[in-house]
Amino acid sequence: MNRRILKYTGLALAACLGTAGCEQTNIYSEIDYNVTLDASNTYLAGDPVRFNISGNPDNLVFYSGEEGHEYANRNRYEIPEEDVIAMTLELQIQHRSGSDPQALDIYYTNDFAGLNGNDGAADRQLVQQMYDGGMQGWTKIEYNDPGVQQDVFLPVTADIEDCISNLCIAFRWHPSMSDLEQDRIDTYWVNGTLTVEIEGMDIMQYDLETLFGTAVMMDESIDAYHINSGNGSIRLDTNQDITFAGGRYSEIGHYCDGWLFSTPMGFNSTSPDQGTVVKNMQNYLDFYEYTYDEPGTYQAVFLGRNANYIGSSEEVNSFQVTILNRPVGSETE
Repeated sequence: MNRRILKYTGLALAACLGTAGCEQTNIYSEIDYNVTLDASNTYLAGDPVRFNISGNPDNLVFYSGEEGHEYANRNRYEIPEEDVIAMTLELQIQHRSGSDPQALDIYYTNDFAGLNGNDGAADRQLVQQMYDGGMQGWTKIEYNDPGVQQDVFLPVTADIEDCISNLCIAFRWHPSMSDLEQDRIDTYWVNGTLTVEIEGMDIMQYDLETLFGTAVMMDESIDAYHINSGNGSIRLDTNQDITFAGGRYSEIGHYCDGWLFSTPMGFNSTSPDQGTVVKNMQNYLDFYEYTYDEPGTYQAVFLGRNANYIGSSEEVNSFQVTILNRPVGSETE
């Protein structure tokens, strides 16, 4: 049986070699193509730029050079820290009630992995160790709390661009315990925005409520993750971004020493720039047109690629294209 198969195979191969019509479909060839700018191009905003294409690459991808479509950024997943222009935390803090003008502390760091969130004892121990150690690695945001200023928000701003790669924000709510029967627990409303500005990218803004996070209460008479539980708890379920909800100690029955942490995260990650597939193996292309709507200088790039199981090769054709404003009174067709 095996010899018969080999015999038939040999005959078929011989017939193929001796017949001009026998095609070899899996032959790999190095890529070889060329792109030129058409002589008719006007290079005015709103007019198509024509690229003439010779050769026949299997696949051809076009990068216009516009923001989000730059060949140089096709494999970029992280923004270099030196490209960060600004990273600003803007808070609005209202001291609603209580008599302690220093009952809310705010910190930030670039060096914290976050809490467990499922092990109250371990999280309490970690927070206590950080605090007893002087909050090393954390920067405290200084502000002048005037005490109770009901219906008045105090603006607090901090420049925190040094933390672009792993920002964590922490609030510590620790009202005074003096005269527990008479004094009200200090209540705070906090709203805020984190603004990130990076060279060559749109400005990004994040509401404070979207950044948080794990809260942990240090009083061991209550659950470590006592949250959204009315007075005496840290609340993320109100009309404010964060509410540190007071009341009277006599009514609550526990000490309000609570911490709220944002989820540690980097803000310099990004999606790679995208090109446009203008040709694949199913279509033939001898020119491609692209219209730039805004004047400027762009690095337009064509990335050609041939590939199969035998091998692959790539070739880049790059052009600096300067697009001018249209003359006054002219119109695009």
